[in-house]
Amino acid sequence: MIALMVALSALLLVSSAFADDDSSRAKLMGRWQQSDGNGETKSTWDLEGVGSSIHVTNSKGTQTVVEFECNTVGKECTVEDAGRRSKVSMWFNGPKLVELETRGTEIVKRRFSITGDGDTMDLETIPIASGKVETAHFKRIPSAVAKQ
Repeated sequence: MIALMVALSALLLVSSAFADDDSSRAKLMGRWQQSDGNGETKSTWDLEGVGSSIHVTNSKGTQTVVEFECNTVGKECTVEDAGRRSKVSMWFNGPKLVELETRGTEIVKRRFSITGDGDTMDLETIPIASGKVETAHFKRIPSAVAKQ
């Protein structure tokens, strides 16, 4: 009887942990904007859930740099990034969305995560071979504004 209660308790804890991850993952979906010191848009990331995939668009100013749809189970997708072919894998590590991009010998890992009240996203860019880790901060663009 005690073993059954322990097993049921463990099952409830695990299921609530996954529910929290699902909630945090859903908060990543939307349009995110990074501004410079003058309020001008530097970069925009659009993350849209499409079934078991994510549609990703990254823009610099008014120019779309990359747009692709990829699964979230780590299977590679071929992508055109700034006119060059690359391979992208995406998966969730808890509440964080992880993207691994391979372009030739250059490998970059990106981690998207929600911070604060859910209207701020941090994007860590981690070069695998060389370079320094950079963290960019983005603000959510409200749906009404994003559709204009």
